Amino acid sequence: MLDRLKDLLGTTVKKEGLPARLPVVPPFASTEPETAPERIHKPDHIRADIDHTGHMRVIAHNDADAKALGAATLQATREKKTVMYGDDIVSAYLADFACLKFITITMNSDTLCSFPFFNMGAPVDARITEIIECKNGYEGQLGVYAKGSVINFFDALYFKNRNTYFPGKDARVLISGIAYVLTKKRANKNGPEPADSDLAFHYDNVDVDDYVFRGKVLDVKEYRVLDKRVQVIKVAFRTGADSVLDLYVCVTANALRETIVPGDHVSGIIWLQGFVV
Repeated sequence: MLDRLKDLLGTTVKKEGLPARLPVVPPFASTEPETAPERIHKPDHIRADIDHTGHMRVIAHNDADAKALGAATLQATREKKTVMYGDDIVSAYLADFACLKFITITMNSDTLCSFPFFNMGAPVDARITEIIECKNGYEGQLGVYAKGSVINFFDALYFKNRNTYFPGKDARVLISGIAYVLTKKRANKNGPEPADSDLAFHYDNVDVDDYVFRGKVLDVKEYRVLDKRVQVIKVAFRTGADSVLDLYVCVTANALRETIVPGDHVSGIIWLQGFVV
């Protein structure tokens, strides 16, 4: 995989086309530098910095490749967004490989983190309920009330928007998923699955943005990232009896090698991420 990336970086990176009808939400309305506004509300919780090795493993072969992938994709940057916080200059570098992108965040030219970024789906109305900030100050997780329940996700644009957040703020948010691991069950030819077969809940003793879920596949598209097959599936993500979110999930070959078709029921563990639109 890294050899493939080096081949790409040695030439002009060609963005592979996306299948039709996939809703993609650009992360930056503008790439012009900005000065951050005054902070409205301090975070509700401070946590340790996030180790993104497991997130990079969705495309990398092993932990060593996962760590190297962040540095390598930085060289493939297509967009850069900079926000000034007093004397600190915080920048996000976006490497765009089809729909599975990569973001590297730096502060005063020192790398803070790199992670995969998946921005497919339809934004939903939400209300911020909780703000969790990492010790580095520019990564965070949000809790939002949306579609009838509270959903927690990693905020890919926390570095940019953190000073504007406060509990109770109404916002439009994009929420999507990246699968760590997935299994499937073929569509039931003898009749529909019971209504309570769709389910999503926090993965105990891991992180607040990791979820275990089961759901029906509503749509599937396939493409390639770094010469690997990746499937994008649309599923019914149910967190309560009356709380269902149409969620797009990125499923790499590292998470599932089988082909998924609409009507299949899938289950597994996913990382929820998103951003305020």
